[in-house]
Amino acid sequence: MEYFSDFQIIGKYTNCKDALMGILKKKPVVLFLDINMPNEDGISLLAQIQHLNIKTIFVTAHSEYALEALQQGAFDYLLKPLNIEELNRVHDKLKKLNLSKTEEQNERIRFQISNKIFLYEKEEIIYANSQGNYTTIVSTNQKPLVITKNLKKIELEYLDKLPFYRTHQSYIVNINHVKECSNLEILLSNGDKALISNKNYSEFSSMLR
Repeated sequence: MEYFSDFQIIGKYTNCKDALMGILKKKPVVLFLDINMPNEDGISLLAQIQHLNIKTIFVTAHSEYALEALQQGAFDYLLKPLNIEELNRVHDKLKKLNLSKTEEQNERIRFQISNKIFLYEKEEIIYANSQGNYTTIVSTNQKPLVITKNLKKIELEYLDKLPFYRTHQSYIVNINHVKECSNLEILLSNGDKALISNKNYSEFSSMLR
């Protein structure tokens, strides 16, 4: 990584499961990824994080996966053994983007009820629970907020990306507030419990560490 010394390394992982957990928590702007990894391949991992808009660069000895990786949204594809010209090319390509996490980090979730606006940091929101056409937003620093929208609309308009996850037809939870999880329910940081469906348990539990 000496050719990318102006980028800060925030994590290193040797398998897809650990890498996915690290990516979801640390939200990098650039990811260097190999094809061959234990349990899953790098292409499968890329498919799981496409929505995060991370600039993913494959560094691998397998040229045969280049087209598939680029079709899946890879930012670039470097073949081993690496050479200085290719590293400099990718470095310059990244620098031209002026990558920054500041805007995303400062983005708050904005709910409007009548003539009042309620602003939340993403990490404030513990979960959302729906009963019919009403959804309650439960957070760490504010009293529960009741919104006259069903959970599907709340998910589409506000909570459609990680760390939020739709665990059940009635619940969306912030994975960073999970304390315990079984195949029936989730214990959250404030002591409340949320339901989880059997079909979502495997994927959801794989995100927890």
